Amino acid sequence: MCQVGEDYGEPAPEEPPPAPRPSREQKCVKCKEAQPVVVIRAGDAFCRDCFKAFYVHKFRAMLGKNRLIFPGEKVLLAWSGGPSSSSMVWQVLEGLSQDSAKRLRFVAGVIFVDEGAACGQSLEERSKTLAEVKPILQATGFPWHVVALEEVFSLPPSVLWCSAQELVGSEGAYKAAVDSFLQQQHVLGAGGGPGPTQGEEQPPQPPLDPQNL
Repeated sequence: MCQVGEDYGEPAPEEPPPAPRPSREQKCVKCKEAQPVVVIRAGDAFCRDCFKAFYVHKFRAMLGKNRLIFPGEKVLLAWSGGPSSSSMVWQVLEGLSQDSAKRLRFVAGVIFVDEGAACGQSLEERSKTLAEVKPILQATGFPWHVVALEEVFSLPPSVLWCSAQELVGSEGAYKAAVDSFLQQQHVLGAGGGPGPTQGEEQPPQPPLDPQNL
């Protein structure tokens, strides 16, 4: 949980111990025949095919049990490029395919949030990342969107410029710029001062057009 006044540069928590590997003597707990390739719980070793079936079943069961999504609804999938969100997108792709036994019945879209400003990346590095992301988003066949982190929080361009001038991996300037901006907003809100249109703040960056990436 986030704490007030925490530093963005805190060391990452220790990584959990590596998952146990199945031995050659073990067999898949599901089919009892194939060689297991993954252990998900103590003693539960699955072969590749059985794990895929188990994984898909759990995903579908979670959607059905919670009943948060109804047929025809639009669902926006947040994709970061990492293994977890990529797996989620793959699950939805499989579930929406015509060959699926129990086809998902919602309308999916994908969004990628560019967090380069918070990571101290330069504009060139961010542009390179977006150039690599675009064909992946297009390959899903879903409607897709790219949004910069500073747009999500309506932060001024000075936050982005300050971060871009720092070395890669330095979040100090970004944190200072964000804190300064939030403090100004707090003072204006508490004192009944001029709104953003009357101050000296620069307008926010226009939304990124995916077709121009």
